Amino acid sequence: MSTNQKTNKGLQLFFAAVPLLLSFLISLISFFAAVFIRGVVFHTDLSSSEATDSGLVYLINFTMQIVIFGFWYIMILQERAPFSARTEEPVKKRKKEQAEWHPVRYWATRLPILLLLGYGLQLAVSAIISILSTALPSLFESYKELIQSLAGEEIDWMTFVAVSFLAPVGEECMFRGITLHYAKGALSTRKAILVQAVFFGIYHLNLIQFVYALVIGYLLGILADRAGSILPGIVLHSIINLSAYLIPSVFLDNIPKAALSAVLALGVVIPCCIVMFKKPKKRRKTGDNHNK
Repeated sequence: MSTNQKTNKGLQLFFAAVPLLLSFLISLISFFAAVFIRGVVFHTDLSSSEATDSGLVYLINFTMQIVIFGFWYIMILQERAPFSARTEEPVKKRKKEQAEWHPVRYWATRLPILLLLGYGLQLAVSAIISILSTALPSLFESYKELIQSLAGEEIDWMTFVAVSFLAPVGEECMFRGITLHYAKGALSTRKAILVQAVFFGIYHLNLIQFVYALVIGYLLGILADRAGSILPGIVLHSIINLSAYLIPSVFLDNIPKAALSAVLALGVVIPCCIVMFKKPKKRRKTGDNHNK
């Protein structure tokens, strides 16, 4: 490998990590922006808890993510992004091949599978965590407080909208759009999918979330690679987040119920994964068959 190739791969990996690093800065800016809006615009007492309302922080944070990373991702699609991993194939030819491999109706017929997969993943994760938190309550104390702020009984509309609809768009642009793109320019596809999944886990800044975000991030990475688009991942990601509000507490009341829920959920998730992540066969051109 030449020096130029090593340098190029190093730049690709650097740009793969930039969205993660930039997300922390965006979170910090969002916090102070929320305090400013509450204090200056709405004249809220800055010493009160309302001054740092989490719902407003999430709303600002994920909106900024969509604007910044969405624009960056569009630049990548147009092959105008800095140090973008370019392909030797013409853009029109590549788009034509992607359309042949992944027609719209292919994904439309799999929307019910996405719904089952998203709800099943959320139920499986919630059930497993419920079991482990009962056995190891001290380890999950901070995690429970975080989840309560995101999907508790007193959830506000801003948090609901931000977590269920805005976060999936911003995070898919970040990790499956930008990070995966640059990582594939330096690594094999499998390693690139793993790298973006690890970054996705680190992004959550919580050990418990890191573990299941790593798994879900890897699945979303495979989905993006198979689809040639982040749109199916946005839909699945949104279903997963939205499902956190739709799981009845009775499913997780005790360990036997949680264990049964986990088994049933995994029984749905596994076959859904097999169907969704199977690479579709490339269609043969009719003209080629006649020429043979």
